[in-house]
Amino acid sequence: MLEFESLEDTNEIDPNTLDLNTYLDRFPWEEKWTQLGEPIDSIWSFDLDASPEELWPWLIDTSSFNKRIGIPEMKFKEINGRLFGTSRNAGIPMEWEEVPWEWEYCKQLNNARMYSKGFAYYVRTRYLLFPLEENRTRLFVYFGWIPKGWIGKTILKIGMKQMEKSYEKALKAVVADLEKTKNLSWLGPSALGFIKETKLNKEPVFPARMQQIRVGYIREGQPRELVDKVLNYVLDADESDLYRIRVKAISKAWNISEKDLLLIFLHGCRLGLFTMSWDVVCPHCRGVRTEAQHLGDLPTRDTCEVCEIQFESNQLNSIEITFHVHPSIREVQKRMFCAAEPATKNHIRFQKSLSPGESYQSKLLLRNGVYRLRVNGDKNYSLLEIKDEIQNSPLLWKPNGLPEQVETNTEPNIFLENETAAPRTFIIEERREDQDCLRPSDLFNFQDFRDLFSQEALSTDLQLDIGIQTILFTDIVGSTKFYYHKGDSGAFSEVRFHFVEVYKVVREFQGAVVKTIGDAVMAAFPSPVAAVEASVKLQEFFSDTNPETPIRIRISLHTGPCLAVNLNSNIDYFGNTVNFAAKLQAIADGEEIVFSEIIFKDKELRKLMTEKGWKVRRVKFNQSWINEETSAYKLVFNGQEQKSE
Repeated sequence: MLEFESLEDTNEIDPNTLDLNTYLDRFPWEEKWTQLGEPIDSIWSFDLDASPEELWPWLIDTSSFNKRIGIPEMKFKEINGRLFGTSRNAGIPMEWEEVPWEWEYCKQLNNARMYSKGFAYYVRTRYLLFPLEENRTRLFVYFGWIPKGWIGKTILKIGMKQMEKSYEKALKAVVADLEKTKNLSWLGPSALGFIKETKLNKEPVFPARMQQIRVGYIREGQPRELVDKVLNYVLDADESDLYRIRVKAISKAWNISEKDLLLIFLHGCRLGLFTMSWDVVCPHCRGVRTEAQHLGDLPTRDTCEVCEIQFESNQLNSIEITFHVHPSIREVQKRMFCAAEPATKNHIRFQKSLSPGESYQSKLLLRNGVYRLRVNGDKNYSLLEIKDEIQNSPLLWKPNGLPEQVETNTEPNIFLENETAAPRTFIIEERREDQDCLRPSDLFNFQDFRDLFSQEALSTDLQLDIGIQTILFTDIVGSTKFYYHKGDSGAFSEVRFHFVEVYKVVREFQGAVVKTIGDAVMAAFPSPVAAVEASVKLQEFFSDTNPETPIRIRISLHTGPCLAVNLNSNIDYFGNTVNFAAKLQAIADGEEIVFSEIIFKDKELRKLMTEKGWKVRRVKFNQSWINEETSAYKLVFNGQEQKSE
């Protein structure tokens, strides 16, 4: 085992005896900075009535916190993967380069800036969190400056005294705000935007343009209360919350239907309240790399210089759809008061940079679950599973030195060593995907999106992975004979009536019609259960017991991975899943529903079948294109008699 002589682990620090001298012994200055001037160091201690877990989302959002304490606005620009900032402080222009942040979940975070202009050469900061009894936390805040000249010394000595008072006041306010938002699913400062009371006027007064939009919403049949809630949010919310609006997150915070809220935002784009953005997201840091106004503008590949990777933008979770307030309604700027890297990468629980030959040890405060361990710039990663029943053993991590899967107990000790000749950044991140992302598949399977944005199409060279979809095909049985007896006019009227009913039922069960092919329909659903329930309702309508229509249909279903492609300037689905679902039509007769074995094995569907008393008949299906035979299943529902095959 390696010997780690210079440990920075906060578990080795006693919060009861920590003072400035102890801190500087633990985190000494590098000589290259002290050669430029004598440091001005400050460390403050605050005991807060909240746990580290509760405080963490508020503390890592240093932009919101800096705004709270009156720090001037900052501008940032990324150049070749490096982040540069500018601001004006005490009337003096400041320019700097951000040193990549480091943080450990619920334990500490630190960053530094190298100034090229202003009253300092360099600043470093660090937060240290220690749990206390009764769900409380002791927070240490450290600032260390290398001032530039006597002006810098004077400004910083005065400024740090004032800063301590500002921190004390702001942290009390944070604890109070945390208490206000405890019952929300949303964590951190953005939660404040959701606890403002919606104006309860019977006829709210909005600016003239918004009043016109409100009338438009109501004419379209949108619920008045939800419309007013959204309009008030657009007027009252902080700019930081409106710059990039995420519908799923808001629906959770407001405890309302995601589909209802999405419909408001989609209609809002047509009414001039919002604009929609198709964002290419880095798979590592989850930062936005490209913002496209239209689906067809999405690139096939993108680059994240910060993470030092290139990636395909057609991958399952590479695209997120967000909304922006239309500039004619409210000018929303991306206002920042700090880079706040830990808050923008909240899925990353640990980030530590090591110079060549440097090592580090820490005890991680990670919950049970599966995490990814990777080194910045490497596409490969290892999986770390943390669970109680595993014996706790130290984890030694070197670049390219971990197996594909690692298991350990809760709060594991981790040992890092950079054996390479270049600086390396070690990262531990949550494996689960961002649950608040609105993905292309969410829109493609939403009938209202297809109706409102029928002009949206993928670029012809982009095939977008939309994950697992359940595909449904319908077809009219005996259509040739039907057309002959009904005549063109009569047949057209009946088929059109049939399409109206199919569209209505598909929409009712959260599906979307992908396309029609002659008198057949192809639709997509988010789950096998939704697709089967829709199928049963369709067959109940197009049955011998319904005198309204002479049409009878067959239905086939399959579920699996799909690609979204551009076909005839429309969003179409492509792949083996689609092909298999279509081929199943060959073994279905009128009023029948046939589906694949993978659908039959779906746990939620089996549960539904038990509740409804539905059964299945197993049938053979010959996959002629690969010369193999497999099983398929015909649903027996609502008292149908089992036929022998």
